[in-house]
Amino acid sequence: MPLQVIPRRDRKLNSLIKEAPPSTHLKGAVLYRQGDPSTLVLLVQERHVCLTLPKTGADRVRIVGVAGPWELLGLEAVTLHIPRRYTAITGSACTALSLNGAGVFKTLPASPTTLSRYFESAERDLAEARLMGLSSGFSSKARIADVLLDLAYRFGVGDGRRIRLDHWFTHQELADLAGVHRSTVATAMNDWIYDGVLKPLPRGLIVNKPGALRKAGTEASRKRKRKVAEPSATR
Repeated sequence: MPLQVIPRRDRKLNSLIKEAPPSTHLKGAVLYRQGDPSTLVLLVQERHVCLTLPKTGADRVRIVGVAGPWELLGLEAVTLHIPRRYTAITGSACTALSLNGAGVFKTLPASPTTLSRYFESAERDLAEARLMGLSSGFSSKARIADVLLDLAYRFGVGDGRRIRLDHWFTHQELADLAGVHRSTVATAMNDWIYDGVLKPLPRGLIVNKPGALRKAGTEASRKRKRKVAEPSATR
């Protein structure tokens, strides 16, 4: 799954990123497909990319993860050059950098901040995989709360007790990530807006009461440590 990086804290990784060629993509562009050879790691600079898997039925794919600004995806290229696990499709018009997987592998030992996040990410994915076996015991609304909190803490900016998320994800993307129907997402969000937990923006969202979402969520929300950037923080 995606790995968030803070390149200014890791000089060698930052140098690799500065040398990487940027590319712009329209919404719906396929960056790579499941099963393709993996040699490149991608760094999202703006907007987001969806990681998808095949799905039976009317919807041909299901979104299982998203990578946003300053997150790496395609980490298969860092390890053993194994085939791509997912298909990566742009969720909106975005800009991404292409990094050589072997180059990222060489810089990780000399990039303590990112290396630490790499191991934390792997540990988090394992913990959440264990909790997925218990997800049937939680309501759809609880899983939606988990998804909203995850996105808010990854891409939002702290504003006192509130979190401002200046990035828009569609109801279908949220539904896929939570494993629920799109109409269920719309109902849950309308309820939270009415209760003052959420405040909609033209192209984003303000989480007025993160604690209320955490309380409504599953064990993943209550146990997972989360951090959010401060308004003055820049990458």
